[in-house]
Amino acid sequence: MRLSYFSLLALGAATTNAFRDTSPFFLASTSEIPSASAQLKSATSLLNDLSAKLSTCPSDYYVIAVQPGVHSTDFTTSKSAPRLGAKMTGRDKSIQSTTIINEVAGVLEAKQIGNILESECGAHMTVIDASSGLYPTELGSAPGIIVVEFSSLPLGPARDQQLSDNDGLLSDIVGRLPSSKYTILYLTTPREFEETSSPVYQPKNDPYQDPMHVDLKRDYSAHSRRQETTNNSLFDEYQYFTPGLFMGLIAGFFFLAILYVAFSALLSLQVPYAAFEKDTSASEQKKHE
Repeated sequence: MRLSYFSLLALGAATTNAFRDTSPFFLASTSEIPSASAQLKSATSLLNDLSAKLSTCPSDYYVIAVQPGVHSTDFTTSKSAPRLGAKMTGRDKSIQSTTIINEVAGVLEAKQIGNILESECGAHMTVIDASSGLYPTELGSAPGIIVVEFSSLPLGPARDQQLSDNDGLLSDIVGRLPSSKYTILYLTTPREFEETSSPVYQPKNDPYQDPMHVDLKRDYSAHSRRQETTNNSLFDEYQYFTPGLFMGLIAGFFFLAILYVAFSALLSLQVPYAAFEKDTSASEQKKHE
């Protein structure tokens, strides 16, 4: 059940393209933490949920991994982050609770979670720059917060490999924790897409621009407008038979049919002329009596 849900986020792959300014969130803990996965949630709402759950100090160590520049589509295969996937899908039997948010709208910062753990649990924070590939062998005493800051993933073929390498480094750090009671919080920020192009700079009117170039631009634009007018007909520019008009015609047809049946029924009524004459037979009979 969990394997088909994560995979990693294969179930949300069909809808993730609609939200390009969102990124996923993962939580895996060896402690029992009441949690519920969701498809979409705001960063503020997620922070409130985490504040209520982490204020009980369920673990000895809290590993906060920060991976900027990712999207849910980066986790649609099991090769993206295999070690994290093992914890989220139940293959790691030490994990007791998991939470998956496919789309987090907004940015959830590690400092916000760290402040909650420091104030509620008295934990001390250690920050590791993962881009250097070095980290201390001694991670301090419990309770502790280990923030692992990864660099943004590159755009291109090296993206998947970098994500897998970061997953291996995170797994190695978790494996060196002095205690088996830990919670992993995998925070991400939205990625930049390759097809997003930067706006083209359009220079403003330059008083020193060559007048000859200005005239040429005007002539070409007029020529292009004439060509577009010639090639495009009115049926290319406007839609005359809209769905609303089609439904109106159908409704009008049924209305006229009802009127036709009603008028036909009225015209088919036949009343004899004698029905409008006064019956005098009864009055004459009374006179004779």
